[in-house]
Amino acid sequence: MIGHKHEGGGVARPDGSTRRRLSVYIRRVVLTTGAVGLMFVVANWPVSTRQGVDFEVSTIELPLYVKALDFVQRDAGYRQLASRIVPDDASAEARALMLFAWTREHVRDVPPGLPVIDDHVWHIVIRGYGTDDQKADVFTTLATYAGVRAYWALIGEAPKLALSFVQVDGRWRVFDVANGIVFHTSGGDLATPDELAAEPALVEAAAGQRLFRGRPYLSYFTRFHPPEPPDVLRSEQQMLGPRLRAWVRRLVNR
Repeated sequence: MIGHKHEGGGVARPDGSTRRRLSVYIRRVVLTTGAVGLMFVVANWPVSTRQGVDFEVSTIELPLYVKALDFVQRDAGYRQLASRIVPDDASAEARALMLFAWTREHVRDVPPGLPVIDDHVWHIVIRGYGTDDQKADVFTTLATYAGVRAYWALIGEAPKLALSFVQVDGRWRVFDVANGIVFHTSGGDLATPDELAAEPALVEAAAGQRLFRGRPYLSYFTRFHPPEPPDVLRSEQQMLGPRLRAWVRRLVNR
């Protein structure tokens, strides 16, 4: 009870220590209620994501908490999938080759009559089909989650060729997931972009006389210049830690 009765029947006012305890209790209730309310507002803050269907892009609005939970789920999915495909003791080259083979087997061409959907890399894995650049996206993302940095880029004139670049032993190596080509040097090592630019014969040895989109494959390397790796790899942006750091940097710069 806040007060107590005097012998004479009156009710005494609360003493100083009781008033202090009551004040602390009220402040805690107010702060807790405010914090819960703020969390609710932030969690339901409207944000958006984009999805392309047959190259028509639309914006989808959703609460922040839904987008955050979806991101965390995808991050866990990439990590678990990469760990199932490659053993912990595999070398960087072995990891790249195993993930290359897995992507080739599990991400097929877009079936006739089905839409081309462009949203999240994880959804490409789930659908099991994608365009050439989406296959490269899956491969480089899983490679990065397997501990091997990777990115992809389009080269040549339209229609462009999607190449993947994977860092093995400190040097970038070149893969073409869609066409199933792993480039090698004459000595059998994985070829680097600089080596392909200097020796077009390496491309011919890997691709032969095949055509790509109606053009000789070799023609895409006629004026090939090795691309500059981005400061922040797209595949790293699928990871929770790098994504949060990038978000904080953007917030600080603002």
